[in-house]
Amino acid sequence: MWKKLWFRIGLGYALGDLGIPSNTVNPQLRQAVVALAMREGFNRREAALIIYFRTPPMRLLEAQRAQRTISAWQVSQAVRQGYFARAVRQEFALPEGSGVRESLFQDS
Repeated sequence: MWKKLWFRIGLGYALGDLGIPSNTVNPQLRQAVVALAMREGFNRREAALIIYFRTPPMRLLEAQRAQRTISAWQVSQAVRQGYFARAVRQEFALPEGSGVRESLFQDS
């Protein structure tokens, strides 16, 4: 129970690092990703990448922030390459439906 709670909190921080407000993630998608991560041994950043690559395209400012964060995670080896590749290819059985969020940034 505590492990799952701490994982959810850590996932929220990892999503924030990517520029995704945690409260805008579809609850069913978030719950499915947490269950998948606990079952397969993903860390919070790897789980955040699954959500990131599952979401609609980001606005330019958000995308730049996310790309910098992902690069930093890869350089520091906070995300394992095999898990990163799986996240990019979306090789996970997750519920279909609405992605995630609306951007905090408005198009000009």
